[in-house]
Amino acid sequence: MSFDGILLSKLVNEFNILKTGRISKIAESGDTDFIFTIRANRQNHNLMMSFSSDYARIHLANKHYDTPSNPKSFTMFLRKHIEGYFIEDIKTYHSDRIVYFILSGYNEMQDLNKKYLICEIMGRYSNLILTDESFIILDSLKHDGVGEFNRTILPFAKYEFPLNNKLNPLDYTYEELNNIIIEKKLNNPKDFMNTFNGVSLNLAYPIFEANNISDAFYRYLHMDILPSTFKNFKGKLDFYYHPFNNEAINSYSSISNLLEEYYYEADLKAKIKLKTNDLSNFVNKQINKNINKIEKLEAELLDSNKTDIYKLYGELLLSVPNLKEKRDSEAVLNYYNNEYITIPLDKKHSILENSNRYFKKYQKAKNSIGYINEQINIARNEIEYFNVLKYQLNDCNINEALEIQDELINLKYIFKNDNKNKKKLKPKPTTYLLDNGSTISLGKNNIQNDFITHKYSKPNDLWFHVKDGPGSHVVLHNSLDPTEEEIRACANLAAYYSSFKDSSSVAVDYTKIRNIKKIPGKKGCFVSYTHQRTIYIDPDINLINELKVKK
Repeated sequence: MSFDGILLSKLVNEFNILKTGRISKIAESGDTDFIFTIRANRQNHNLMMSFSSDYARIHLANKHYDTPSNPKSFTMFLRKHIEGYFIEDIKTYHSDRIVYFILSGYNEMQDLNKKYLICEIMGRYSNLILTDESFIILDSLKHDGVGEFNRTILPFAKYEFPLNNKLNPLDYTYEELNNIIIEKKLNNPKDFMNTFNGVSLNLAYPIFEANNISDAFYRYLHMDILPSTFKNFKGKLDFYYHPFNNEAINSYSSISNLLEEYYYEADLKAKIKLKTNDLSNFVNKQINKNINKIEKLEAELLDSNKTDIYKLYGELLLSVPNLKEKRDSEAVLNYYNNEYITIPLDKKHSILENSNRYFKKYQKAKNSIGYINEQINIARNEIEYFNVLKYQLNDCNINEALEIQDELINLKYIFKNDNKNKKKLKPKPTTYLLDNGSTISLGKNNIQNDFITHKYSKPNDLWFHVKDGPGSHVVLHNSLDPTEEEIRACANLAAYYSSFKDSSSVAVDYTKIRNIKKIPGKKGCFVSYTHQRTIYIDPDINLINELKVKK
């Protein structure tokens, strides 16, 4: 893996700014991710720790990470035991993928004590463990009784570092490394990985492309870092603290910046998928289900349009009521065109009974036409509703996705047992602050859109929405005489946060809130509006990034 022990040993050097710092806040960002806010040298530093199977990592963080309002028990445990503690030192273990923080602070009895926060960045075996000063486990993120490396990771057990017979390459001089390479006859990258701790293929492969293997190995171990992304030996995008084959795609100022850029988007999508039980699949299934439903209903409607033939059969059979012989069919004169027509019959019944059966079929088919048309309209509305949700799920954070999930729960589309006693939280739309003091509200889903348009805004506030397409509701507040700059800022937001974000000259309608009305019988945030004006604008994310977001 790219995140090996050598990279981690270099990454820990970036954590020196955290030493002597105080852990002021611990928040979770998903089931296995944590954000530690550390106050050091009069500044707040965020430290991201992820122990997920696919995206395990640790690094300094600059981006915003969503944190749920109801943290899990292990987060509360960490807050109780180490919030307010100071970081004495940060170390790695034996060039392995383990970094541990030596913490000191006062307990409930005001006694000064020491604790160890141990981060094991080992793919699917990653774990966060808190021990006392005797390395007795207080608790861990993942419990494992005699699991990997034959260790017991349970409360009150003695913590033991993973043991192996590999050598720590950072403990040796150049001459010593050279002797080891010669004595052990290390002839390929796998030999290096099996002999030395913390060595991955990204470090082992370049060594064998050099003329002097020992010299290259020592140089790579102690070289200045140049964190980069590149195409690895398999042709896939990868990263390391130096570029593979000196062919960097992107270079970064620090390993932390590299890791954050490399993992952020993929990790965010994975968290949303995990947290919402794959809402995207559910929404797509609902769309496809209603498309198939419409196809079947339209086929039924086509059959129902044959109702006149049933009426004709019934009338013609009444013209020959005295036929006694019961047959499968009967040729009867059609007095509307003076031609004979063959009418299928049920020979268990008389002519009059067959006539009545055709009249009943006619009436039933006639009555079903209205019902079928009604069901087709319902299915079309469902498709329209779920297409809006599909768009909203393409660009949302965890909390916004959870709001969409809550909406589907409230509408009885999906069911969750733990939702009964769940406290209903107020929607949190994005709020932008303009230089002139005006504020803009932006909704990213139906719950937020409904809140800002129908509950939060005042009648004279200005409402913006992309024309003829799904998108965010945008409201300009407290601006009786809006300037062109305000209107263009709102229109840019409405255009960018819509299905036309990649288009140019996007039409955006705007009108006052008093002119907005809900559409009866429609789910979600569908509205009708009057007295609108239209502005055409090119969506520009750079202008949006310049707007100040209210925390």
